[in-house]
Amino acid sequence: MDWFLIGLALIVAVLAWRRASALSDRLDDLMRETSSRGADSEEIKADLAMHGRFLERLAAGHDLDAIQVREKRLYRNVGTDALAKRLEDGAALAVIDVRTDQEWKGGHIDGALHIPVDGLESGLHAVPRDGRELYAICAGGGRSSSAADFLAKRGFLNVHNVEGGMNSWRGATVQD
Repeated sequence: MDWFLIGLALIVAVLAWRRASALSDRLDDLMRETSSRGADSEEIKADLAMHGRFLERLAAGHDLDAIQVREKRLYRNVGTDALAKRLEDGAALAVIDVRTDQEWKGGHIDGALHIPVDGLESGLHAVPRDGRELYAICAGGGRSSSAADFLAKRGFLNVHNVEGGMNSWRGATVQD
């Protein structure tokens, strides 16, 4: 059994190294490509910073999917059914409702944190940094996408945007 676990750990380590190596190669390609075409230095810095964040995530043992890398996103998109399933399973997560006060009062997911998207920067202290999965939700998915991007770029891990938002939510809601 111990040999099996050691072998499995070696396989996982090799796969992580391959991913990191591929991203490192991509960074090198990006540097060559941008310098040869004379791209704006701010654009280069932003691309390098994003790829650096990807490498940090991989080094920390977090998964990235091809869509995230292609779309330069540090968060995942999920549907309301996926969120409902995670809540039903009792997963350690936090739902961050970024809708307006009026929308919130009309009904929200029980236990959700209410931080309107316009106040997210000033309300950042309220967002849990304990490793829980974070699910940003709004009415339809647009504002929560911006919120998920904002959170992920500030170092939060396991960030999700709930596509379809409360307009697609079929689970229970509570009102304040």
